[in-house]
Amino acid sequence: MPDPRDPPIDKLLTQLLSVISPEPELGARLKQRLNAALVANGLGTFDEKALGFRKFTDYLIRVHGHLVAVQRPEGAGDILVSLKHSTPMSRAVAHEHAGVPAPSTTSVIRTAVWQAFANPDPDRKRFLGPNGRIVHYLESSDSEARQAVEAAPEQYTQIEPISQATQGGWMREFLETAPLGQAEKSALEPMIGEPYSSTLNATFTRALGTHGQAWSRFRTTRVTDIIQQWVRAHDVDDGVIYTQRPSTTTSELGAVGSVASHATASLAAGPMPISTGSARDQVLKLLELIADEDLERVVLPLLLSTIMIKSRM
Repeated sequence: MPDPRDPPIDKLLTQLLSVISPEPELGARLKQRLNAALVANGLGTFDEKALGFRKFTDYLIRVHGHLVAVQRPEGAGDILVSLKHSTPMSRAVAHEHAGVPAPSTTSVIRTAVWQAFANPDPDRKRFLGPNGRIVHYLESSDSEARQAVEAAPEQYTQIEPISQATQGGWMREFLETAPLGQAEKSALEPMIGEPYSSTLNATFTRALGTHGQAWSRFRTTRVTDIIQQWVRAHDVDDGVIYTQRPSTTTSELGAVGSVASHATASLAAGPMPISTGSARDQVLKLLELIADEDLERVVLPLLLSTIMIKSRM
């Protein structure tokens, strides 16, 4: 594991946050992207607990407080991280130095906008507000964000998140059409029966092995289509949705590719391929691809529920 106080960590954080500057980055996504960049540069993986910090937030504030600004949410939710003082770096340069493949420079949906649509939490209301600011709050809360929206509703456009059912359906659709053997599909089948979440998506992506990037592009295309339909339906200015305006001379697939690269940077280290073999062999190989945290949070509950259902049949 790299020394958290080494200059390379400062450099990587600067490069990763410069990619989306001046937009902030969600703490969980920044940690994933940092891990991907560290692995790509041969520096091992990152774990703040092994370094003596209870949370990634504590690590950022205490070790890199001179570099980054950490914004805590109102109530539940993830932190937002941004550079304190920075001139935005070109996306190609930042990705090249961070060890992540450089995306196309056509159009990139802002992180906050993407998250507002892709996070399926039905209890979280989200809106596009003045100056393109994304505002969100829990339905049960009486936060300042909610008061601001209710005080001037004409200034806010509500964003309907993409449901768990829809995103789970995409997983099933992809698995049905993917060029995988029956044993591979059987090993992945229980996963797509679970309620969709970002953790499940990450686990499914890595479990697909060499087909993980194809799934990311598949999902990105559909999320992008929904966002573009919403933009047209509400006559929203593209300038508040994209970090760069979409080019009319560039194919939609090219634009989507840049979003996919940005949204799935945590997978840049490269998953292992799934080899052929029996269904049991496939499961064992899939388990090798999945992080311990995902095994505990997703896979084990999924397997236990499957066994319980089978026992009742």
